Amino acid sequence: MITVTNLTKNFQENGATTEVLKGINLSITEGESLGIVGASGAGKSTLLHIIGTLEKPTAGEVLFEGKNLFNANEKALSHFRNRSLGFVFQFHHLLPDFTALENVMIPLLIGDETNQKAKSLAGEILEKVGLSGRLTHRPAQLSGGEQQRVAIARALVAKPRLVLADEPSGNLDSENGGQVFDLLLGLNRELKTTLVVVTHNEELAGRLDRVISIVDGKISPFHK
Repeated sequence: MITVTNLTKNFQENGATTEVLKGINLSITEGESLGIVGASGAGKSTLLHIIGTLEKPTAGEVLFEGKNLFNANEKALSHFRNRSLGFVFQFHHLLPDFTALENVMIPLLIGDETNQKAKSLAGEILEKVGLSGRLTHRPAQLSGGEQQRVAIARALVAKPRLVLADEPSGNLDSENGGQVFDLLLGLNRELKTTLVVVTHNEELAGRLDRVISIVDGKISPFHK
């Protein structure tokens, strides 16, 4: 599904160049769950953001089913992100004035779904993540774990083929973090969604189908 070839990413700051990714080669198979681990600053999130077209590489290619994502214009990339990708971040980024249901409806409404259909689909996915009784609650009325469940529901409501999760349990205690991983893995298997998770938690990463480690901007073998 995804092929990353000779990917490099440099950042410029105060006239100095920092090389974060140094020739990454990676293939991701449809339906698999992949963990990316490594020390803070190793480039894990940068790689995830490039795969998700939130950042552009300095050099190299990211192919999605054989098509180079970065040959597309911004309108095509926006369509790709809305229809094919779901994002889950460490901080949920829920809109505080919207209910859980309304937050989850947003990707569908952006994708021109009718309000009635968006409401129905959002309710279904919130039920799957165990929040059918919290549809009208705003984020401030939900626990941290519940807020992250809403964020997962929002990422999955449009049935994307690829879900990218950046430290999805990083802001939660160990019990809630484990539950978030349970949820992501369960939905990965049930919906056949390809799942890529960046995490510092190697124990949780070990539950995924495959794990890679990024060391010094390059992929290294990971030993469970």
